[in-house]
Order: sequence, then C-alpha cells, then structure tokens
Amino acid sequence: MKSQLDSFLGDNSSLTRTQIERLMLQISLQSPLALGEEESGSKISGVSPGAYYRVLSQAKNNIDQALYTVLFCTRIGVIQMEELRRLLDLISKAPPDVANADATQVMSLVDALVKRIVML
Repeated sequence: MKSQLDSFLGDNSSLTRTQIERLMLQISLQSPLALGEEESGSKISGVSPGAYYRVLSQAKNNIDQALYTVLFCTRIGVIQMEELRRLLDLISKAPPDVANADATQVMSLVDALVKRIVML
C-alpha cells in the first residue's frame, strides 16, 4: 500500500490484499485492455491472465456490492447522508502522502465516524 492510511482503509475493507493489488495494478495501467494486449499468454504479476482477471472481477463485484449496501442503508435510514458526506469529505481531503502522525489522527477520526454512522 502507498501509505499508512491506505493500509488502514484496505485492511478494513471487504477486499482481499490480492484484489487490492490487482486493482492498483489495473488503475496504474489506465486502460482495461492494455494488459490483455501486452501480456496475452504470459504471466501477469506472477499469475496467469485468467487468474488475474478473475481476481479483478471479484474485486469489482465486492466494490459494487459495497456501494449497493451503502445506498440501501442510506435509503432505509441506517446511514445518515450527512454523516456519510462528512466521512467522504474527510477521506477526499487527506493527501495521498499523509505523514504517519497525521495518518494516525485521520484513522482515528475515520474509525469514530464509521462507528457513529453504523450505530443502531
């Protein structure tokens, strides 16, 4: 992971470490077809192209499900939109290279907001 904050968020997500690695690799390529054209028939990141794209597909499905979960919980009132906005604003304003001391504060705040959001 790029930073302590990224590791914290990844560890607390429903994505596996392998799925996160594949997503990051795919994003770095900037094109969903670029990898298939260049690497067809050979290993990608130490695995076959089929295995690579299977894990990538599983990661996308996990993300889709997570978004639908948030939407559903917002719709039925389990998640308050204002609290969700605060959490999204906090994450969007944290710089990618946040210092470890600042990352610890952000992680604590994120954790507190998440617990406050899902408190029933």
